[in-house]
Amino acid sequence: MAQMNNSEDVFQRIESKLDQLLRLAALQMTAGLKQVPAIQLLAAAGFDRRIIAELLNTTPNTVSVTLSNSKAKAKQNAKAAKSSE
Repeated sequence: MAQMNNSEDVFQRIESKLDQLLRLAALQMTAGLKQVPAIQLLAAAGFDRRIIAELLNTTPNTVSVTLSNSKAKAKQNAKAAKSSE
């Protein structure tokens, strides 16, 4: 039983370090970007909206609205491009 607890402890420490590395990589990826492109980049990279909000010091609602607006704008641009063909 002690070995299992030790293994779980090691796993938790590894998981914590990996989480820190992912957060650092995300911050480095978005350095110098404005909020909208940073949100889009992190979302495309698979980050959860709550994590994106934490990383960019905003709210999950702001992230959700930004992604929704970006999606609507992309859809509108695609429709306009198709109709101009």
